[in-house]
Amino acid sequence: MGSLLREVRRKARKSKTHRDSDEIPEVNAEEYKLDYWHGFIPNEDTALLLKRDGDFLVRSLMEEPKPICVSVREGAKVYNAVVQRTEGGGFELAGVEYPSIKDMIDELQVRKRPIQIEDAQVVLNCPVRRKQWELRHCMITLGKRLGKGSYGSVYRGVLRKDRQVIDVAVKVLSDMSPENSHALWKEARVMQMYDHPHVVRMYGVANDTEPYYLVMELVTGGALNDFLKKKGRYAKTAKRILYEASLGIEYLHSKGCIHRDIAARNLLMDKVIKVADFGLTRRSKSYIVNPDKPMNLRWLAPDVYHTGIVCYFDFSCFQLDNWIYVRSSKGRGTYTI
Repeated sequence: MGSLLREVRRKARKSKTHRDSDEIPEVNAEEYKLDYWHGFIPNEDTALLLKRDGDFLVRSLMEEPKPICVSVREGAKVYNAVVQRTEGGGFELAGVEYPSIKDMIDELQVRKRPIQIEDAQVVLNCPVRRKQWELRHCMITLGKRLGKGSYGSVYRGVLRKDRQVIDVAVKVLSDMSPENSHALWKEARVMQMYDHPHVVRMYGVANDTEPYYLVMELVTGGALNDFLKKKGRYAKTAKRILYEASLGIEYLHSKGCIHRDIAARNLLMDKVIKVADFGLTRRSKSYIVNPDKPMNLRWLAPDVYHTGIVCYFDFSCFQLDNWIYVRSSKGRGTYTI
């Protein structure tokens, strides 16, 4: 735990901006041990975790100066009470000082003492513990870089969890801007809902400190576009590729998901084809394209050019997302993707 704390502090100093107030407490090793400590987690995910009145957790807000706060649900709203550091080295919440975060939560939960937050009095009833997808940085070892983009890099890595050692792919943000952080968490929020042999699996997000890690299944065969450039076109392979890709896409559609970026580069090859990259995904049966936002014109279906609407259709055997074009040469059985 000591090495983890040193690494966290080192990264915190490196990424420091206007986080200079002594009143904002830094997270220490004791907070990391608490099973209701959730690290950096967005408001959207916090609201999803807190389901009933009195459900609460402790986290760091993602907005500067990134203070520790207690988040608790009351009715339709989640209230956030910011924790302050006192001159004596303790923690203050709602005008009361405590030696540690644990002491603060223990007393508030046992005594059911209401806390005044904004216009409401809330009571801490039930702590919400970390979920399986909430990983710690110390569980992950980064290896060779597999690729780089505008958002950051993807590394080969190892995840040690539940006495297992798992080879993984890790997306690491190089620019911790609010926009990039929001995009990564949005992608993680989408991916954690899916479990299918033809969809890349997400193991979780490491969010104890910055930069965040999005940890995914490692697919060793590379992208379909690279495979086609190297291997050429073969009828048997093309049929299998289209069939397995359609299974993954049909599954996503059954979950109310439009991928919006189906392309050869986002179909990964292992023993089977897997749909990857959910950065542009929308949970809807249709989506009106915003021309000011990123889109891949080359891969859009012709009807999208005309109407600006992306949707999917049920063709009984499989469903289409954006556009997959297949041409068959009669009598020869060759296929072009």
